[in-house]
Amino acid sequence: MIVASWNINSVRIRLEIFKSWVEKRKPSIVLLQEIKCESSEFPIDFFLGLGFESYVYGQKGRNGVAILVKESFVKKTDEITEVNLTDKLEARVIKFFSKKINTTICNIYAPNGNPISDSQKFSNKIKWYEQLKDLILPYIQNEEKIIIGGDFNVLENEKDVTNFYNWTNDALGSLIIRKKFREILGLGMVNIVRDFYQPGEKFSFWDYQKASWERNDGLLIDHFLLSPNLLEKIKGFGIDSEIRGFQRPSDHTPIWIDLI
Repeated sequence: MIVASWNINSVRIRLEIFKSWVEKRKPSIVLLQEIKCESSEFPIDFFLGLGFESYVYGQKGRNGVAILVKESFVKKTDEITEVNLTDKLEARVIKFFSKKINTTICNIYAPNGNPISDSQKFSNKIKWYEQLKDLILPYIQNEEKIIIGGDFNVLENEKDVTNFYNWTNDALGSLIIRKKFREILGLGMVNIVRDFYQPGEKFSFWDYQKASWERNDGLLIDHFLLSPNLLEKIKGFGIDSEIRGFQRPSDHTPIWIDLI
């Protein structure tokens, strides 16, 4: 069973790329971030044609998240919850409880937080991370299974970017934000990429500018965090970086986990 996550950066203009990728990867559940449309504008029929039910928390502008679930996985007792982690209404978090696998899957799109000099944007990101930690804590305390996947907009390790020095004054490389991310790991959540690759081996984002893709000047900011009671079910993890080389791609590439 494959669960994938992809900051698709405008879902309606990536449909053909998505179809090509999904036919190869064959995921059962897909978490999409930055869909950039309201829920009513989401191409539900397109995804239904690929065998997916769509659960959408849309928003006009740069946000919006969605969870696509293969029809064979859908149960009447499944639960969908839209979550807001700050005082400002932003469509950044949606949760799906799957009765079939008795697991909560949480799709997140963390605020960028830049520029740091904009105290409101940066403090909003800090608060968002604190609220995400509060959301996760009860699952750990109650030993419930949870998967958090998405675009975390953080450089956890200095090797998760080609030249970390250039990012020290950026909200992605900020020590404060990195500490907030590590506080979540401190609850017991496991960043599964570290079980398969050393820092610096894999990236998930390449900027559109400065020929970043051609120079492999990337960042690793997309992650899957798993509660410890799921680790024995992990068979694999991957990043489908070749998608970044397609025509009109997202600046992010899909990441995925394979579960027993």
